[in-house]
Amino acid sequence: MMNRDRSDEVPGGAGGGGFRPTGRQILGGVVAVVLIVFIAVNSESTEVSFVFFTATMPLWIVLAVTAVLGVGIGMVLGTRRTKARLRG
Repeated sequence: MMNRDRSDEVPGGAGGGGFRPTGRQILGGVVAVVLIVFIAVNSESTEVSFVFFTATMPLWIVLAVTAVLGVGIGMVLGTRRTKARLRG
């Protein structure tokens, strides 16, 4: 039997050419950097009202929580869309 080098079949292997980000990954990285800068610049306290309560808190916390919730919802919806595409 012949010993085959399978490094070209493994992502990131010797023949794989390294990591090559897709356009979507590059865009996501740019958006993440802009979001982090935006959060860092907006650090003053502000009054936040939500349905039944009002609170005063640093704006960066509100922005960070909103960003995390947005990413989470996007991931859930993206997973549902992918599963639906695979079924149909």
